[in-house]
Amino acid sequence: MKKIMFIVITICMAISLAGCNKKKTTSVPRNTVDILESDLETQICNVAEFLDGATFCVLNYSSAENEEASSLGSGVVYKREINDNNSYTYYLVTNRHVIESGEKFKVYSNDGSTTTANRLGYSETYDIGVLTFTSYTKYNVVPFAEEETIKKGAMCFAMGTPLYLQYVNTFTKGNASNVSSDVVQHTADINAGNSGGPLVNLNGELIGINKSKLSTQQEGKPDIDGMCMAVKVDKVEKAIDEIEGKNKAILSPILGLTVTDVRTIKTYDYDTFDVFWEELKDEYVSSLVARGFSLEFATESFNDNYASEKSGYLENYNKYHAYNVYIDSSISKGMLIRNVVLNSPSDTAGVEIGDVVTKINDIEITNQTDFSLEFYKYGVGDSFNITINRSGETIVININL
Repeated sequence: MKKIMFIVITICMAISLAGCNKKKTTSVPRNTVDILESDLETQICNVAEFLDGATFCVLNYSSAENEEASSLGSGVVYKREINDNNSYTYYLVTNRHVIESGEKFKVYSNDGSTTTANRLGYSETYDIGVLTFTSYTKYNVVPFAEEETIKKGAMCFAMGTPLYLQYVNTFTKGNASNVSSDVVQHTADINAGNSGGPLVNLNGELIGINKSKLSTQQEGKPDIDGMCMAVKVDKVEKAIDEIEGKNKAILSPILGLTVTDVRTIKTYDYDTFDVFWEELKDEYVSSLVARGFSLEFATESFNDNYASEKSGYLENYNKYHAYNVYIDSSISKGMLIRNVVLNSPSDTAGVEIGDVVTKINDIEITNQTDFSLEFYKYGVGDSFNITINRSGETIVININL
């Protein structure tokens, strides 16, 4: 009979950590898929880079006198405070079972630095705990996703330190397999040591804290894969509130904007739909020809795909085009500002409805994900510049959070 068990994914260590890680013409042609895959890959890499600056290995020492950690887990920064001496106090969320025992804690970052951490507490209701530590290094702060945005089938990503420090901040990809009231089941690989590490969506927003994986063994061999569990983000927030002793934890700065990607608008804009497809044609056709297809086939393929999109155009137009704003013809990417919250940092700085954000500091903005990954590097009290296009004019605005 099979034995089924949950494997808690923190790892105990007794050795020195220093030594331990038929082609249809109506189908979308390969070149379009390549373009989308390229965009997606870039976005995923951006998420990984952002998460790498917010995730830590958590080292647990059974005794304050011990020089070797007895176990390790993972954790991620959810809040950053600025101190009078220009240092930062960080709040790191992990699993309760990672820090419930132990007399001393350290956090190990992706840059190889180790910092002493203090246990703020842990939740008696959920497998969530919080550590705090101080550093002059500016680390990223992970934003929290809204609970209702967590959907079965959605792409997700995990980061943590499986097994040993040599594998610190290992990044894995999967999908949300199931979503219950308390847990996100997913297929992003996690192993011993990933306990407490973040599970995020394609925007880099936290959807859960990894806690365990389900495994069965028959004749000593695992025969279940991809059944990993994370505490869902709303329960993580509740646990943090409990630990911090507040009605609401301050997790990240508020910008006060509602936005839509320019690319989405231009694709379905009445004046630019045909222009968008015409501009795509040469690249589309030449890419197929380069792969060995005839010019006739490539052209027919393009026309078929254009006709298919055009047939559903009116529905898409009514769904996406409702903004009645001017977007300069030179602007093909960025974020359109659809609404600005009164008295928010954006409103105070002078951001207006209809502005198109093209840069944050010197980083070019293609879409909302680009912006979010840069924005959440800042905390309350920080400031940064955004470059906007307002009716064809380029303006730089400084925003204080």
